[in-house]
Amino acid sequence: MRILSKYFYFCIARLFISKKAKPVLIIPIVIFLIYWLYWLLNLNSTDVLHIIIEPSEATRKRKPFFTIMVTSDVGNDKLRSAHRRAMPKELLDSMNVIRIFLLAKIPPHEKSIEQNVIEEESRTFGDILQGSFWEHYRYLPIKALMGLQWAAINYDKASYIVKVDDDTAFSLEGTFKLLTNMKVKGDFFMGYILNNTEPVRDNRTKWYVSREEYAKDEFPPYLSGGFYVTTPNTARRVIKEAKNHPYFFLEDLFVTGFMTQVLNIKLIQLPKGFWLHYYELLKCCIDDMIFKRIMCDAIVGLPPDDGENDLIVTFNDAIRSCQNCSARTKEEALDKVCEAYVKVKHTLGEKYY
Repeated sequence: MRILSKYFYFCIARLFISKKAKPVLIIPIVIFLIYWLYWLLNLNSTDVLHIIIEPSEATRKRKPFFTIMVTSDVGNDKLRSAHRRAMPKELLDSMNVIRIFLLAKIPPHEKSIEQNVIEEESRTFGDILQGSFWEHYRYLPIKALMGLQWAAINYDKASYIVKVDDDTAFSLEGTFKLLTNMKVKGDFFMGYILNNTEPVRDNRTKWYVSREEYAKDEFPPYLSGGFYVTTPNTARRVIKEAKNHPYFFLEDLFVTGFMTQVLNIKLIQLPKGFWLHYYELLKCCIDDMIFKRIMCDAIVGLPPDDGENDLIVTFNDAIRSCQNCSARTKEEALDKVCEAYVKVKHTLGEKYY
């Protein structure tokens, strides 16, 4: 775009200098204006068909029970490595499950990773889907929609699509068991439902939402973006609607809130105890499995604010080593016995916890 801009200004300057308009100068100007208009109209477009890297042909030919689409920052190679160690390809294959990592283009200012490294990772594992948009927090909706669209097209006969963030800890076997026993019919999104949430009006945060972007004081119900389940048909409906809907940068709200509201798609809450919305609870759950031999019923847990690369490995290893653990009793309910959680809840109050 920068090179085209320089050439455009060069042609304009020559046109003014010349005594009469010359086709050789006018034609490039017209072409540039058409290109510039297209770029402007698609600046925040949710058209996500532009792909740089696709998963391997062997991966594309599979007919999975469900697909796991992992939104991953292009530089988060350690988190992707943790996913592959927690859920090796052989284990995924045995359950007829596909996992794809969703990446964007490396930003110009990013110096810690190069495109040839991503291409080598793709050749090695065959599980990378990289879009042509820049890696940025405000483009997460495009990344999620890219994954949903790709899965809906390539695995249209799959029963489900599971979308997760790369730092979310979730149990593969727990997810498999949940979806195997699912009885839900029709279009839906299932996850942790967030109700009565308000826009952040503090412009110092990355979650800042201006009145121009969203004028109301409360968002519609939506799902936490760390983990949610849908179907290929639901994904197709959302993709079609998203292309005609004003862009909004909060991925979970845009995909599972605005789109489901417009399309009248139902939101389903994960069964009670399956989702640990606070890291303190997840840490206690893992420690109880390892040291007290008490089973953890949760299948999803969120990371600490400062991240933990191997959290998904630790969580899945603890669950697999705890098959003969005792069930948790009502008296041992996590939100009652987890001291770290109780302490933070007491400090911050019920409003935050």
